[in-house]
Amino acid sequence: MGMDHRLALFHLVLLFFVTCQVSPSPRNQQFEDYRNSADKWLSIVNRKLEQAANRHAILSWQIHTNRTAEAVNELSKEERARSKFNAELCEERKRWAVELLSRTQQRMMARLCHGTQLNENQTKTLVETTTRLQAIYSEAVVNVAGHNYTGESEIKDVMAKTRDYSTLLEAWSGWRNAVGPPSKELFHRMIEINNLGVQAAGLHDTSELWKKELGIDNLEKVVDDLYATVRPLYVQLHAFVRGRLSAIDKTGVVHSDRPIPAHVLGNMWAQNWEPLLPLLLPNTAALSGAEEATLVLRKRFSSFNQLVEVAQDFFLSLGFQPLPSSFWTRSQFVRPNDGRKPVCHGSATDFYSKEDVRLMMCGEINEDDFYTLHHEMGHLYYFLAYSHQPFLFRSGASSAFHEAIGDTIIYAAMTTQHRLRLGFLSTNTNNKDQEIVDLLRQALVKIPILPFSLALEKWRWGVMAGQIKPNEYNQVWWKFKLKYQGIVPPIERSEKDFDPASKFHIISNTPYIRYFLSSILQVQIFQALCESSQQGPRFGKPLNQCDIYGSIKAGNRLREMLSLGSSHPWNVALKVLTHEENPKIDAQPLMDYYQPLHKWLVMENRRLNYTVGFH
Repeated sequence: MGMDHRLALFHLVLLFFVTCQVSPSPRNQQFEDYRNSADKWLSIVNRKLEQAANRHAILSWQIHTNRTAEAVNELSKEERARSKFNAELCEERKRWAVELLSRTQQRMMARLCHGTQLNENQTKTLVETTTRLQAIYSEAVVNVAGHNYTGESEIKDVMAKTRDYSTLLEAWSGWRNAVGPPSKELFHRMIEINNLGVQAAGLHDTSELWKKELGIDNLEKVVDDLYATVRPLYVQLHAFVRGRLSAIDKTGVVHSDRPIPAHVLGNMWAQNWEPLLPLLLPNTAALSGAEEATLVLRKRFSSFNQLVEVAQDFFLSLGFQPLPSSFWTRSQFVRPNDGRKPVCHGSATDFYSKEDVRLMMCGEINEDDFYTLHHEMGHLYYFLAYSHQPFLFRSGASSAFHEAIGDTIIYAAMTTQHRLRLGFLSTNTNNKDQEIVDLLRQALVKIPILPFSLALEKWRWGVMAGQIKPNEYNQVWWKFKLKYQGIVPPIERSEKDFDPASKFHIISNTPYIRYFLSSILQVQIFQALCESSQQGPRFGKPLNQCDIYGSIKAGNRLREMLSLGSSHPWNVALKVLTHEENPKIDAQPLMDYYQPLHKWLVMENRRLNYTVGFH
């Protein structure tokens, strides 16, 4: 992009006068003219970046829905062109005296060159590498008990539905054998290329870039302190789950005083233990309705589209507008039956074109996908809320905020009141028993992801910084798994294995500490929305009993925050919700929410003499 030479000269002359203090200060008109020129330049830049982002989203969508060599080649060319364009923008940006610009202009300038800076060949290699990694992941076939399962969406169902430990072990190890070894060298190459790109931008490694994006000083200390607040709840939950599994295990797989084998927790990655609920609370009257949620959904709905409509309904009840008609025609809700092998990991995409937002899923009518839809809806409505912003501000206040919004709604949708509204529960259960069952169900989903995400990202930060070498990838991975999650591999592992690749966010190079922060933030946001509805502890009602469905006041406050996009720092966005002067990410609302369950777990573990702790 060229720049008028007279304008460039004006920039240099003005900067000379300011820095050399030949004149005390430029006249107001000079400042105004300079900032108007910056506005015009930034307007052009935003428009061009938006067009490039739209092209990239279209090509990425094509690959994710139907990977072909032609589509991969087109995306590679687009990535190279985008990289070249970004490099040119960064050079142009250097010509501006940023200190003379308005605060909004300065924020835009700062966001212009905050990513990796790769040359054309590096970009081409990176696209080829990441595309190959995702193909390995989405096309992996695992044979379990004589049946073939393709990709994450199919094999994770085996882990959730099966309680036979030998079958679980076959699925757990089969998935890791299929995706791990073929991905290790490709992963290492991806890390190296990304590090070259951030080093060209003046940073040490990619982890530094990712931490910087979140806008939190001393991020590692912050997350450690947050986890120190939550860890007592996780340790009690871990002890109760281990004790119950050990008590009913007749095979000797689970021991009451040892770390839990990773394959028995109802999830491929041991980050969501909700499928274990019937084992943990057998013959509980309050549990009978809880097991029926999937059956209720399947009885009531004949298509997945109807499930999407129910998830949308929660946002409509808060005063949000219906999703655009193009969403319903362009999204992929279920696995296609024409032989294509899409990337089935649930995701929402902004196409940066009018109101083009889409959902990618290989969904099934079940409770898990029902709540996944609520999460993805959060992304979609965030996209739409800030769509009026210039491109450089069309993102969340931080990536953690983007992840938090949908899960805030999940908290609201998982309350006893809303589950009754949906017909998931009967009305003849004891309120106290029901409260514990519902809190335990939520905790099994929400709490294990905290140590899981901490272990994953601390491992990856170490890899990116060069502190963890390829010949110790797997060893250190399981070291962190034990330290934070209290789990161990069910069979011997070695450096021939590459178990991190079993998680999509590793092979897609998606930052993960955002999910840790999101898990804290979502309860903080939920509390703020409750208070805007005159509910919650300040109004004499436990936080876990807050019901915001249908609250226009809560919806208005949420929409106000979402509409800011990234035009302000995250703490300003949080202030819109909490009305606190200097808000910080705070784990106390989460502990308050689960306080009745935490107290119950401590008492149960003492009563049953379950061992607490795993070191």
